[in-house]
Amino acid sequence: MKLDCFPFPSAGKPLVLRVVGWLLIAVSLLTESGSAFLAGVVLVIASTGRDVVIDGGLVLRYALFKIRVSDVDEILCLSELERGRLVKWVTPLVLEPFFLVLSLLILLKRGTEVSVLLPALLYWIALYSEMLIFPLKVLKERLGLSVLVPLLVSLPLALLHREALPAMLFVWGTGTLSLMNLLLRDGVVIRTKGRSYLLLCGDSRRLMGVLANVPKDD
Repeated sequence: MKLDCFPFPSAGKPLVLRVVGWLLIAVSLLTESGSAFLAGVVLVIASTGRDVVIDGGLVLRYALFKIRVSDVDEILCLSELERGRLVKWVTPLVLEPFFLVLSLLILLKRGTEVSVLLPALLYWIALYSEMLIFPLKVLKERLGLSVLVPLLVSLPLALLHREALPAMLFVWGTGTLSLMNLLLRDGVVIRTKGRSYLLLCGDSRRLMGVLANVPKDD
């Protein structure tokens, strides 16, 4: 049975592949290495969550591999966690923008015009600042405002430097889709004896009901 969820690379093999992939992309920008860039892209894609299925147990499927999860001990909903416990799970979400910003800074060092990079940098800083400052529950309740604030913060600088607009259309589009994907879904943490996994689900209550009936390993 396929669930309305997909795993986020927040721990273990998926997270390692994600981080190494982005590091290779950053290195490729410094060294102008096409092979390093390609290897980085492959690793990032490989660690991307595809879906979650019930197949004799809970199975998290990524682009190029899958992880079978057994003996779920606890299920936590991110929107209900206190801020102190939430930081641990927001951190993996911040890793990707961190590497995006790092890539922008590398491009800046290589001579790319500051005017092209600053609006994008400002947008990502605003986007993830609101995610760290406000509880996810508040951002969900004010979805339109949550999406508009980072855009409006970066818009004046983008209009001032019109050569940045084509790139900013891409940045705004991907950022908005990423934020809406997070806020329109429930962030759910699945905890086992050895590890925890972050899932983004359409309905966390349905997931909990399904997992309650999944047979545990002896």
